[in-house]
Amino acid sequence: MKLMRTQLEETLDQLRKQLAEVDSLDSEQKEKLQEAVTEIQQSLDQSEVSSHSLAERLSEATAQFQESHPSLTNSVGRIADMLSQMGI
Repeated sequence: MKLMRTQLEETLDQLRKQLAEVDSLDSEQKEKLQEAVTEIQQSLDQSEVSSHSLAERLSEATAQFQESHPSLTNSVGRIADMLSQMGI
């Protein structure tokens, strides 16, 4: 569980960096993703995560740019998978 949490935190950091570098997302899409990443991190810190709710929000946030930003979509998918595997 600890290894998976570390991997999740590393993937969250990667997604944050990708979001900081992407200029072609509109501000609303970028903000939704940043809020979801922040919520996941805060939930991990508090050990109170609803993976279904977070995964759903991440999915909604990426739906609009899946084709134009495959690396962001891939990172978000990895995060959702990790949350699911952790049983959070």
